[in-house]
Amino acid sequence: MAWARFVANYRRLPASTTPLLVIFLGICFANVLYLTGFSLINPISWTAGVSHILCHVSCGRPAIDPNTGYITQPLGHLAAQDLLHGHFPFWNYFEGLGSPLLGEMQSAAFLPLTLLFALPSGLLWFHMSLELIAGVSTYFLARRLSVPTFFATVAGLLFALNGTYAWLGNAVLNPVAFLPMLVLGIEMIYDAASKGAVRKGWYVAALALALSLYAGFPEVAYFDGLFCLGWAIVRFFTLDRSVRLVAARRVGLAGIIGAILALPVLVPFYDYVKVAYVGPHSGGAESLIHLPIHATSMFIDPYIYGGIFSNPNTYSDWGGIGGYFGASIIALALLGLFGARHRSLRIFLGVWAFLGTLSMFNLLYIHQILNLIPEVKNAALSRYLMPSCELAVIVLAVLGAWDFATSARAKRVFNLTNLLALLLLVWAALESSPLNNGVVQSHKARLLLMVLHSLPFLALAALLIIGFFATKQWAPVLVAVVLVAEALTWFIVPTTEAAKQINVDAAPISFLRANQGEYRFLDFGILNANWASEYGLNSLSAIDLPFPKKFSKYLETQLFPGLTPPEQFVIHDGITGITLQESEVAHHFQAYENASVKYLLLPTSVPILPSLTKLGVKAVFEDVQGIATIYEMPHPRPFFSTSSDSCTITSANPAAATVTCPNGPSTLVRAELQMKGWHAYVNGHEVAISTSSGVYQSISVPAGSSSVTFSFTPPHEKDALLVALLAALFLAGSWILGRLPASLRPKRRTGKHAATH
Repeated sequence: MAWARFVANYRRLPASTTPLLVIFLGICFANVLYLTGFSLINPISWTAGVSHILCHVSCGRPAIDPNTGYITQPLGHLAAQDLLHGHFPFWNYFEGLGSPLLGEMQSAAFLPLTLLFALPSGLLWFHMSLELIAGVSTYFLARRLSVPTFFATVAGLLFALNGTYAWLGNAVLNPVAFLPMLVLGIEMIYDAASKGAVRKGWYVAALALALSLYAGFPEVAYFDGLFCLGWAIVRFFTLDRSVRLVAARRVGLAGIIGAILALPVLVPFYDYVKVAYVGPHSGGAESLIHLPIHATSMFIDPYIYGGIFSNPNTYSDWGGIGGYFGASIIALALLGLFGARHRSLRIFLGVWAFLGTLSMFNLLYIHQILNLIPEVKNAALSRYLMPSCELAVIVLAVLGAWDFATSARAKRVFNLTNLLALLLLVWAALESSPLNNGVVQSHKARLLLMVLHSLPFLALAALLIIGFFATKQWAPVLVAVVLVAEALTWFIVPTTEAAKQINVDAAPISFLRANQGEYRFLDFGILNANWASEYGLNSLSAIDLPFPKKFSKYLETQLFPGLTPPEQFVIHDGITGITLQESEVAHHFQAYENASVKYLLLPTSVPILPSLTKLGVKAVFEDVQGIATIYEMPHPRPFFSTSSDSCTITSANPAAATVTCPNGPSTLVRAELQMKGWHAYVNGHEVAISTSSGVYQSISVPAGSSSVTFSFTPPHEKDALLVALLAALFLAGSWILGRLPASLRPKRRTGKHAATH
């Protein structure tokens, strides 16, 4: 009886329940090693030196971008903690001399999903949530295109497990989830316009655009926006002429409201970029960067060169690649090009994927041509264009699978496209062979790579065999199984490279927490930037983009002349880099003490330079695990200091202090980066902030006892929040109005009477 009641209740649920449940279970299966604890997602194991780890087959890289550990995890965690404690995540005290947190953008500080970073394994839940949004949105997008439920479910699974999600790991992933949602919103607008429901359809597009911007990686959001614009234009001309104007207005309204909703993150980002170093993302430095031809092989066989960064002959390629397609998906996408349904859309998707792929390798000078589009030359096109190309290929592949199930012509062409994909795969194997020769692998790793190299061949062989039974009803089901099985396998591979055991050495972290106060420490490859933000520790080390120009200039002139690149104040080149950093501390000793550096966090295996011990640096902590030794600087300047020795200062946090100057007025110096947006108050009255030594904050304090407070709000942020709130109210009101019965809605004036008003 209980089972019967369950079945009866389940049947009352929406028809989409089962497909969405399948997509969810597929995502869980793809992350099963993380969910079961067999592998650990914590990026501290490969982006910091404060842990001992055990691996499975080899200690590989589970993701391409180390910013997963430098930025996504620690800054996401910090933003979540700020929000949960009732603070706006405007500023990060724990990175360098302090820097904007919301305006930095990669923290995705205002994205609601960022709250998941407050949970244990928050990075996993964050990524799985993005994958689920991507999969669900793609499912509903496919259904809007009249794709049957079965194949729409396949579409959702394929995009939820796309190559970008499998490989990158950092904030590049975030906007990708909202790409199919934005396209879905455009389709909903067009459907509503065609049906005369002029008040409906645009809300999803507006929210998707806003969320893609809040997600924290504007380059990906920009390329995704270009793709959506192309989609919107192509589909616009399939509409009846009588509804085109209404549809265009609704798309425009969605774009405007979406952009306004995102102003609370766009405005701080814009203001920060004006005073920040943005690395290669200016002056067209990215305009000629492209992938080498041999990297093409990775698009069809992702692990043709082994695991991530495992082949020294292709080591440099990984930093510029943004994902992959897979052999069976390419075969079905080729088939999808020949279908009749949504003909103009198929042509657009094929052209986008083809030209996009050519541009990544700068074939036929497509990259230079695309650089004519505003801002494209300042973004890493070869990496950030990939998500939209993946969506294009996946939609084509699912349309191809649908054609195979329903069209006799597609059944005849099916094996031809499979053979074309097989030829591409054979070419890829031949192209990769010279670069794989001589690469030393362990016995287990060689066996696993042999299995991985065989999988795309097996997938295409399976499709070829299915092609001989194309008329059977079960043939399309097996095609879908091949597509999903290959995608799942490729997605799981990097999770096996993650550590199976991570023992974070908590002792040096605990020592710093207990003794640091408002002083800073300088890392030498133990708790790499910006992991201090994860643990609430003040670190002078920093790595980020954007990067404060003032701090970068101060590094160059006062702390580390010749630092390269200027947005990475971290250790490079192992022991050589550690020794070089020690030497710089010795040469610029007073400047480091003025930056409130009290502790040096060094590997125990690296001896401190005699020149530092002569200056009074002494060991105060040695780790029993042999990982870290902490040294203390003799006379670090307090975070709050005054020009008068007679003044006394008490401070409970970096934003407030009580200053007592019995002998007259004085100047209070706060060792925090001065930027527009900081405000200082003495006894409740705002005072002007001056810049000391080119970077620090200083204010005048009167004689006697003064209560001093500081606060940071990004310039124009209050206005941005107010305008965004009004846009949110307008969106909510329009949505409610659109759901009211027709009899309760305001009547639209028409005809002669309307013209007189």
